[in-house]
Amino acid sequence: MASKQVSARMRQWFAVHTRQHQEIQAEEQLRRQGYEVYCPRALDMKRLRGRWRQVIEPLFPRYLFVRLAEGQDNFAPIRSTIGVRDLVRVGRTPRPVPVHLINAIHTREDQDQGVLISSPQWQSGMAVEFVDGPFAGIRGIFTAACGNERVMILLRLLGQDNTVVIARDVVVPA
Repeated sequence: MASKQVSARMRQWFAVHTRQHQEIQAEEQLRRQGYEVYCPRALDMKRLRGRWRQVIEPLFPRYLFVRLAEGQDNFAPIRSTIGVRDLVRVGRTPRPVPVHLINAIHTREDQDQGVLISSPQWQSGMAVEFVDGPFAGIRGIFTAACGNERVMILLRLLGQDNTVVIARDVVVPA
């Protein structure tokens, strides 16, 4: 039992460089091979097909982490795993990622969803630009959200400040 505790302490996290958009596939393949893998994900709002949608994406595109013990675990199969390019190396040697960085990411994760929640995208006073509709190309100032689908924007039109309430999907941060 003492040897298991020693080997658990010697295990370190290493960064793995993945192929583009294949982080999830690489993670699954490495798990199937018995490796302990961590691919932190973040919940974010993205504009897709003209609408704002919540998406969960890897926090570090093209990277994930694998926990290995130098001298005990075989690093070689990782490189030939589907979706993986190679371990991140300094020279020819894979270098471990400091454990405090991995722990810092873990502590910021939402415990229910297992993802990092990004900061709110819409903040009062933020500059925005209309991308669709009659105001396309005009800039304004975000003042408030009106429910989940609409926002209040302050516009300077015809020499006067005017407030418009419009669909959230037609404005983006400027």
